[in-house]
Amino acid sequence: MDIKLYEQLTSLHGVSGRETEVGKFCKEELKKYTNDLYQDGFGGVYGKFGNSGPKIMITGHMDEVGAMVTGITKDGFLKVIPIGGVNPEAFVSLNVYVSVKDKKIRGVFSSIPPHISKDNKLTFDDLLVDVGADSFDDAVKMGIKKGCMVTPATPFYVTEDGKKMVSKAFDDRLGCGVVLEVAREMEKLNHPNTVILGMTTQEEVGLRGVKGGANMFEPDLFITVDVSPAQDYLGKPEEGKLGAGFLIRYFDPSCIMKPELLEYFEELAEKENIKHQLFKSSGGTDAAAAQYTKYGTLATTVGILGRYIHSPATMVHIDDVESAKQFVIKLIESFDEKALEKVKNIY
Repeated sequence: MDIKLYEQLTSLHGVSGRETEVGKFCKEELKKYTNDLYQDGFGGVYGKFGNSGPKIMITGHMDEVGAMVTGITKDGFLKVIPIGGVNPEAFVSLNVYVSVKDKKIRGVFSSIPPHISKDNKLTFDDLLVDVGADSFDDAVKMGIKKGCMVTPATPFYVTEDGKKMVSKAFDDRLGCGVVLEVAREMEKLNHPNTVILGMTTQEEVGLRGVKGGANMFEPDLFITVDVSPAQDYLGKPEEGKLGAGFLIRYFDPSCIMKPELLEYFEELAEKENIKHQLFKSSGGTDAAAAQYTKYGTLATTVGILGRYIHSPATMVHIDDVESAKQFVIKLIESFDEKALEKVKNIY
């Protein structure tokens, strides 16, 4: 497993609608493994491998949760709104970067000391970003304006046991990394499929970007590799436990896994001795939007558990990432027209 790749990916900055930095990196990486490259109108980037058999599309999404500048006070503080699902409590006193045209400016989210704290629930209207400006004009001279991206300045690290990684943006640069690692292996794989590997945009704000790519390729099978919330630290390991393998997401409110596809995934994982967990989620992924492609397509999620997702620091288990990668590779190798007909179960 290429831990350095995941450090590089999570150290990039790109909230929904501002994924350019991440997109450029992913495109350059894909170029190393295929010359057959594509980009959709939302900014998603894709590499194509093969040109026959069932079309399998496998993606991760590039965007992370964060904030966006919506105004500057007369005293130089920045007003912001959340981009994606973010609890404001997670951003209190957080060191951040404010991205301007040619640089990133350090800043910190405000906090309210306990001496003057309010009793009602905290909202983003209560928070400001302090970049050290003394006035509106000072902030403008720095290059800050409405629409600037605000992202955590959180370092990547591997835990003391060497088994876990912590960083911002694992949701879903982790999926992007798995897709890139699979792309690296494609030349070695013997498979009968057309495989599209790529990275989508704007997942965190309504599963928007995947619609461009999915409609471009019209896959027979769509898989997104994404991070799902662990609850083992809440005393609920039955809801997902770090280190117990990748997730087969058999149900979420917006995408119910077809029973024939669920059976195929389970049998393949067991045959290849790949650790896995059945997972029920209360949230959705790009699979929910991709399933509506054309007249409807098979779509599901290969998940990886993350503790504290949608926060400035998410923890994931290296073994779970590796199991997800190995499963995707074995799926590409095993899938064919016969398997497609089996899981479609046309009646």
